[in-house]
Amino acid sequence: MGCDADAEILQQVTEADGSVAVRLMWSPDCQAVWAKVSRDLDTSPDYVYLTLWTTRDPDGGVEAYDTSGLLGTGVAGAYTPMRNWKSTTAKACWNDVNAQYDPEPMRYVIQDPTASGDKPVDVSLPALHGSCTDWM
Repeated sequence: MGCDADAEILQQVTEADGSVAVRLMWSPDCQAVWAKVSRDLDTSPDYVYLTLWTTRDPDGGVEAYDTSGLLGTGVAGAYTPMRNWKSTTAKACWNDVNAQYDPEPMRYVIQDPTASGDKPVDVSLPALHGSCTDWM
């Protein structure tokens, strides 16, 4: 049966041109989380890496990453090894730099001092070499 049988997409991020999509997957039966990537071989970058970033419990510091490595020529998709969902939070990323590169390392949100009322403003640096799901 395997973990794919009941797998759910927690979140998916797709490039504007549809060239690459990354998904954060979860299996209730297996209590596992993993990342999947798919790409259009004609329009995606030549180099595509998939990485699952995870945190340690309970303090939340980045613990580890799992990767599919570089997707080879003619390979349209891949997935990472699974991690225990009960003891971690995770995000799925793709990039065109290397397996250890996090294209969205931090999200910075501040309260807008010019607004009448406290409105959050995202002041994160733009992602230049890939994209990620949110931490979940």
